[in-house]
Amino acid sequence: MRSGSRPILLTSGTGCDADRGANLGQAGYSYAFVARQFARMLEADFDLRPVADGDSSGSSSPGTIAGHLSFRPPQDVELLPGVKNVIVPAWEFPEIPRAPWMADPRDDWARTANACDLILQLCEFTRDAFVRGGVTTPMAVVPVPVSPDYFGVADWQADQVVTLKTPAIVLSGKAISPPAATASSGSGSPNRTGVGWGIASARSVYHRCVRPWVPWWIERGLKAGLREARRQRRLSQGARALHVDSVTLSGVVFTSLFNPLDRRKNWEDLISAWILTLGQKSNATLVLKLVGNDPSGLDEVLFWLKSLDLGPGGRVVVLTGFLSEEQMIDLARATTWYVTPTRAEGACLPLMQWLAAGRPAVATCHTAIQDYFSPAQGLVVESHPEPCPWPHDPSQVLRTHWQRIVWSSLAQQLERAYRMVVEDPVRYRDMSDEARRVSRERHHPDVVGPRLRKALWDVVGRPSI
Repeated sequence: MRSGSRPILLTSGTGCDADRGANLGQAGYSYAFVARQFARMLEADFDLRPVADGDSSGSSSPGTIAGHLSFRPPQDVELLPGVKNVIVPAWEFPEIPRAPWMADPRDDWARTANACDLILQLCEFTRDAFVRGGVTTPMAVVPVPVSPDYFGVADWQADQVVTLKTPAIVLSGKAISPPAATASSGSGSPNRTGVGWGIASARSVYHRCVRPWVPWWIERGLKAGLREARRQRRLSQGARALHVDSVTLSGVVFTSLFNPLDRRKNWEDLISAWILTLGQKSNATLVLKLVGNDPSGLDEVLFWLKSLDLGPGGRVVVLTGFLSEEQMIDLARATTWYVTPTRAEGACLPLMQWLAAGRPAVATCHTAIQDYFSPAQGLVVESHPEPCPWPHDPSQVLRTHWQRIVWSSLAQQLERAYRMVVEDPVRYRDMSDEARRVSRERHHPDVVGPRLRKALWDVVGRPSI
């Protein structure tokens, strides 16, 4: 079909190209993945054309402009004059921003939303938040579609082995040899020789002759430096990190995808709970797929991993490179359980994808996740409301709330997940089947596509093709 025979649907997004590996982790980067999934279902009916802010022409070529579809948070939406404006917001908090700051009226989300012709909501949770915030514009819930390839992933098998050709850092525990017993002299004093004797003598001289004359603030700095040196020494004796170009996954694999600089993801609790609960299991692996190009995020994750006691049999794999869609599907195939102790979500596409692949989850069940995840599809981590600011509010005043997880609940559910696979594979298979079934009924393109097209047709008109 020639593109000229289709009505033009102008599209605008964050422009970060995150779905192609660029600018991962930047604010609003996940909109690129949502836009890509929607585009696949609309390109048969519309001629999709990216548009710059303030430009309603879309192209110099002739054609009928049906409307404008914007994949941006409301404070960044640029409504186009003379066309039907449809926005697709993703939001993970129970309240929407109403009081504008920094003199931008778009920061009042209700004002921006009520100036639109239609709002496509990705979940019921976000729709309800907009309703509570005073939005009266027509809204339609259209879940994010999941690629059909995930639904075709084979069931997990206990003896499967999957190799991913991608840069990775593999951390494995190693036994730390205890210090050798110190020989004692006949007087009962330690027999220090060489370097040990020199350090002891220097410490004695410092305490007797130097310390009384050192100002307290210098003394505090020296002690802090000594503590840091001791901590770094302990870290160097901990988990051993190996940089590799490919990694082989087998056994019981727990996988989580997150941006380490996103405070919502709560990855610190995930790492500590997994290592302290399953870090001694030789047939268990934790895979952390990091999203983002800021090296400080990787540094934080590695520091956190090395500060914990990964047992001699423990194994953690950190994937640092961009994964193609085919590699993502391979990672889902290698996974036994998907894990997310997140504090708030407006969609959580990786969780949707892994559930569609028949991989149950150890996850919180709140915000957008509660619309498609339940105890029938995995193990629910307990959580409770906790005050927090909106992430883009420069004042960082506590105006809303997210969920604070119960750490002990996360640890218990991780242990239950491991034991279920080992001791009750039938129960695991039931959860796997239910995860796939619910996902197919809600997120398969064959289900989402008609809902999306009907919602748009009601506003921009049905294409006569």
